[in-house]
Amino acid sequence: MSDSAVKLNLSLPLAGGGAPQMKRSIRRLSDFSRTVEFALRQFNERYGLELELVSRNLTRAFLEWARSFDAQREFADRDRRDFSHFAAGLMLGSLIRNRPVRLGANHRPRVGHRRPEDALVDFWPEGVFYFEFCITVLDRVLQEQSLEGIALTPEAVSLRSWQSFRENVAENPNVAIPFLDLFLGGDPVWDFPTAARFRTALREHLLAEDRRLPPAARPIRAS
Repeated sequence: MSDSAVKLNLSLPLAGGGAPQMKRSIRRLSDFSRTVEFALRQFNERYGLELELVSRNLTRAFLEWARSFDAQREFADRDRRDFSHFAAGLMLGSLIRNRPVRLGANHRPRVGHRRPEDALVDFWPEGVFYFEFCITVLDRVLQEQSLEGIALTPEAVSLRSWQSFRENVAENPNVAIPFLDLFLGGDPVWDFPTAARFRTALREHLLAEDRRLPPAARPIRAS
Protein backbone atom coordinates (compact mmCIF):
# COMPACT_ATOMS: atom_id res chain seq x y z
CA MET A 1 0.00 0.00 0.00
CA SER A 2 1.42 3.36 -0.99
CA ASP A 3 1.91 6.08 1.61
CA SER A 4 -1.21 8.05 2.48
CA ALA A 5 -2.53 10.16 5.31
CA VAL A 6 -4.01 7.11 7.00
CA LYS A 7 -3.81 3.41 6.21
CA LEU A 8 -7.00 1.45 6.59
CA ASN A 9 -5.44 -1.94 6.10
CA LEU A 10 -5.07 -5.22 7.93
CA SER A 11 -1.93 -7.34 8.31
CA LEU A 12 -2.97 -10.58 6.68
CA PRO A 13 -0.51 -13.48 6.89
CA LEU A 14 1.94 -13.76 4.01
CA ALA A 15 1.97 -16.78 1.74
CA GLY A 16 4.83 -19.08 2.59
CA GLY A 17 5.79 -22.67 3.14
CA GLY A 18 4.05 -23.75 -0.02
CA ALA A 19 0.88 -21.73 0.75
CA PRO A 20 -0.90 -20.38 -2.34
CA GLN A 21 -0.81 -16.71 -3.17
CA MET A 22 -3.72 -14.52 -2.11
CA LYS A 23 -4.95 -14.13 -5.69
CA ARG A 24 -5.60 -17.89 -5.78
CA SER A 25 -6.47 -18.71 -2.18
CA ILE A 26 -9.09 -15.96 -1.89
CA ARG A 27 -11.12 -17.77 -4.58
CA ARG A 28 -11.57 -20.84 -2.37
CA LEU A 29 -14.32 -20.73 0.22
CA SER A 30 -12.32 -22.39 3.00
CA ASP A 31 -9.37 -20.02 2.59
CA PHE A 32 -11.64 -17.03 2.13
CA SER A 33 -13.48 -17.83 5.38
CA ARG A 34 -10.26 -18.33 7.34
CA THR A 35 -8.86 -15.07 6.01
CA VAL A 36 -12.00 -13.15 7.00
CA GLU A 37 -11.94 -14.71 10.47
CA PHE A 38 -8.28 -13.79 10.92
CA ALA A 39 -8.92 -10.24 9.72
CA LEU A 40 -11.96 -9.76 11.97
CA ARG A 41 -10.03 -10.80 15.08
CA GLN A 42 -7.38 -8.24 14.22
CA PHE A 43 -9.99 -5.57 13.47
CA ASN A 44 -11.79 -6.15 16.77
CA GLU A 45 -8.54 -5.97 18.70
CA ARG A 46 -7.43 -2.78 16.99
CA TYR A 47 -10.68 -0.88 17.54
CA GLY A 48 -11.94 -2.49 20.75
CA LEU A 49 -15.02 -3.98 19.08
CA GLU A 50 -16.98 -7.20 19.35
CA LEU A 51 -18.05 -7.82 15.79
CA GLU A 52 -19.20 -11.37 15.07
CA LEU A 53 -19.31 -13.46 11.90
CA VAL A 54 -22.50 -15.01 10.56
CA SER A 55 -21.11 -18.05 8.72
CA ARG A 56 -24.06 -18.67 6.41
CA ASN A 57 -24.05 -15.04 5.30
CA LEU A 58 -20.31 -15.17 4.71
CA THR A 59 -20.73 -18.26 2.53
CA ARG A 60 -23.50 -16.55 0.57
CA ALA A 61 -21.34 -13.44 0.08
CA PHE A 62 -18.44 -15.55 -1.17
CA LEU A 63 -20.52 -17.58 -3.61
CA GLU A 64 -22.17 -14.45 -5.00
CA TRP A 65 -18.80 -12.76 -5.44
CA ALA A 66 -17.18 -15.85 -6.99
CA ARG A 67 -19.97 -16.14 -9.58
CA SER A 68 -19.67 -12.47 -10.53
CA PHE A 69 -15.89 -12.70 -10.69
CA ASP A 70 -15.82 -15.85 -12.81
CA ALA A 71 -18.41 -14.46 -15.22
CA GLN A 72 -16.07 -11.60 -16.16
CA ARG A 73 -12.60 -13.13 -15.83
CA GLU A 74 -12.17 -12.83 -19.59
CA PHE A 75 -11.38 -9.14 -19.05
CA ALA A 76 -8.60 -9.74 -16.51
CA ASP A 77 -5.75 -9.92 -19.04
CA ARG A 78 -6.68 -6.60 -20.64
CA ASP A 79 -5.68 -4.61 -17.56
CA ARG A 80 -4.77 -6.68 -14.52
CA ARG A 81 -4.55 -3.74 -12.15
CA ASP A 82 -7.91 -2.27 -13.06
CA PHE A 83 -9.60 -5.66 -13.11
CA SER A 84 -8.19 -6.35 -9.64
CA HIS A 85 -9.77 -3.11 -8.45
CA PHE A 86 -13.03 -4.17 -10.07
CA ALA A 87 -12.90 -7.60 -8.40
CA ALA A 88 -12.32 -5.95 -5.02
CA GLY A 89 -15.34 -3.74 -5.62
CA LEU A 90 -17.47 -6.76 -6.46
CA MET A 91 -16.33 -8.36 -3.21
CA LEU A 92 -17.15 -5.23 -1.23
CA GLY A 93 -20.64 -5.09 -2.72
CA SER A 94 -21.28 -8.76 -1.92
CA LEU A 95 -20.18 -8.34 1.68
CA ILE A 96 -22.39 -5.28 2.13
CA ARG A 97 -25.39 -7.01 0.53
CA ASN A 98 -25.10 -10.23 2.57
CA ARG A 99 -23.99 -8.68 5.89
CA PRO A 100 -21.78 -11.48 7.26
CA VAL A 101 -20.62 -9.29 10.18
CA ARG A 102 -22.78 -7.96 12.98
CA LEU A 103 -22.32 -6.23 16.32
CA GLY A 104 -22.10 -8.67 19.21
CA ALA A 105 -24.62 -8.70 22.07
CA ASN A 106 -21.99 -7.25 24.42
CA HIS A 107 -21.07 -4.36 22.17
CA ARG A 108 -20.52 -1.06 23.96
CA PRO A 109 -19.93 2.37 22.42
CA ARG A 110 -16.25 3.17 22.19
CA VAL A 111 -14.74 6.15 23.96
CA GLY A 112 -11.77 8.24 22.91
CA HIS A 113 -10.68 8.88 19.33
CA ARG A 114 -6.99 8.68 18.51
CA ARG A 115 -6.95 7.92 14.80
CA PRO A 116 -8.58 9.70 11.85
CA GLU A 117 -10.60 6.58 11.01
CA ASP A 118 -12.12 6.21 14.49
CA ALA A 119 -15.07 8.43 13.54
CA LEU A 120 -15.76 6.13 10.58
CA VAL A 121 -15.63 3.06 12.82
CA ASP A 122 -18.08 4.62 15.25
CA PHE A 123 -20.39 5.52 12.37
CA TRP A 124 -20.35 2.13 10.59
CA PRO A 125 -18.01 -0.50 12.04
CA GLU A 126 -19.19 -3.33 9.80
CA GLY A 127 -18.73 -1.21 6.67
CA VAL A 128 -15.24 -0.14 7.67
CA PHE A 129 -14.30 -3.78 8.23
CA TYR A 130 -15.61 -4.80 4.81
CA PHE A 131 -13.69 -1.94 3.22
CA GLU A 132 -10.46 -2.65 5.10
CA PHE A 133 -10.66 -6.32 4.26
CA CYS A 134 -11.23 -5.72 0.55
CA ILE A 135 -8.49 -3.14 0.10
CA THR A 136 -6.03 -5.28 2.06
CA VAL A 137 -6.73 -8.25 -0.20
CA LEU A 138 -6.50 -5.97 -3.23
CA ASP A 139 -3.15 -4.55 -2.15
CA ARG A 140 -1.76 -8.05 -1.59
CA VAL A 141 -3.00 -9.26 -4.98
CA LEU A 142 -1.40 -6.26 -6.70
CA GLN A 143 1.84 -6.90 -4.86
CA GLU A 144 1.85 -10.53 -5.99
CA GLN A 145 1.53 -9.35 -9.59
CA SER A 146 4.32 -6.77 -9.18
CA LEU A 147 1.83 -3.98 -9.76
CA GLU A 148 1.66 -0.60 -8.04
CA GLY A 149 -0.09 -0.74 -4.68
CA ILE A 150 -3.08 1.30 -3.62
CA ALA A 151 -3.26 4.75 -2.03
CA LEU A 152 -6.26 6.21 -0.25
CA THR A 153 -7.78 9.52 -1.26
CA PRO A 154 -9.02 12.08 1.30
CA GLU A 155 -12.58 10.86 0.61
CA ALA A 156 -11.65 7.45 2.05
CA VAL A 157 -11.37 8.92 5.54
CA SER A 158 -14.05 11.62 5.26
CA LEU A 159 -17.09 11.02 7.45
CA ARG A 160 -19.26 12.95 4.99
CA SER A 161 -18.14 10.64 2.17
CA TRP A 162 -18.88 7.61 4.31
CA GLN A 163 -22.33 8.92 5.14
CA SER A 164 -23.02 9.13 1.41
CA PHE A 165 -21.44 5.72 0.88
CA ARG A 166 -23.60 4.02 3.50
CA GLU A 167 -26.80 5.70 2.32
CA ASN A 168 -26.23 4.78 -1.32
CA VAL A 169 -25.16 1.16 -0.82
CA ALA A 170 -28.19 0.61 1.40
CA GLU A 171 -30.30 1.27 -1.71
CA ASN A 172 -27.96 -0.43 -4.19
CA PRO A 173 -24.96 -2.43 -2.92
CA ASN A 174 -23.52 -2.48 -6.46
CA VAL A 175 -22.43 1.16 -6.14
CA ALA A 176 -19.85 -0.08 -3.65
CA ILE A 177 -17.71 -0.61 -6.77
CA PRO A 178 -17.54 3.06 -7.87
CA PHE A 179 -17.24 4.18 -4.25
CA LEU A 180 -14.20 1.94 -3.89
CA ASP A 181 -12.76 3.50 -7.03
CA LEU A 182 -13.47 6.94 -5.59
CA PHE A 183 -11.72 6.08 -2.32
CA LEU A 184 -8.69 4.71 -4.20
CA GLY A 185 -8.34 7.52 -6.72
CA GLY A 186 -9.77 5.60 -9.66
CA ASP A 187 -12.36 6.50 -12.27
CA PRO A 188 -15.80 5.55 -10.89
CA VAL A 189 -18.45 4.24 -13.27
CA TRP A 190 -21.80 4.93 -11.64
CA ASP A 191 -24.21 3.89 -14.40
CA PHE A 192 -23.09 0.29 -15.00
CA PRO A 193 -20.87 -0.52 -12.01
CA THR A 194 -21.00 -4.33 -12.27
CA ALA A 195 -20.03 -4.50 -15.96
CA ALA A 196 -16.25 -4.61 -16.32
CA ARG A 197 -16.40 -3.72 -20.02
CA PHE A 198 -17.69 -0.23 -19.17
CA ARG A 199 -14.72 0.65 -16.95
CA THR A 200 -12.58 3.37 -18.51
CA ALA A 201 -9.30 1.45 -18.47
CA LEU A 202 -10.82 -1.74 -19.82
CA ARG A 203 -12.85 0.05 -22.49
CA GLU A 204 -9.65 1.62 -23.81
CA HIS A 205 -8.11 -1.82 -24.23
CA LEU A 206 -11.24 -3.16 -25.92
CA LEU A 207 -11.39 -0.22 -28.31
CA ALA A 208 -7.70 -0.68 -29.15
CA GLU A 209 -8.41 -4.33 -29.96
CA ASP A 210 -11.32 -3.30 -32.17
CA ARG A 211 -9.13 -0.89 -34.13
CA ARG A 212 -6.73 -3.73 -34.96
CA LEU A 213 -9.54 -5.76 -36.55
CA PRO A 214 -10.84 -5.27 -40.08
CA PRO A 215 -14.10 -3.24 -40.06
CA ALA A 216 -16.30 -6.23 -40.90
CA ALA A 217 -14.95 -8.21 -37.92
CA ARG A 218 -15.35 -5.48 -35.29
CA PRO A 219 -17.90 -6.28 -32.57
CA ILE A 220 -20.67 -3.83 -31.83
CA ARG A 221 -20.01 -2.25 -28.42
CA ALA A 222 -22.15 0.12 -26.39
CA SER A 223 -20.87 3.66 -26.47
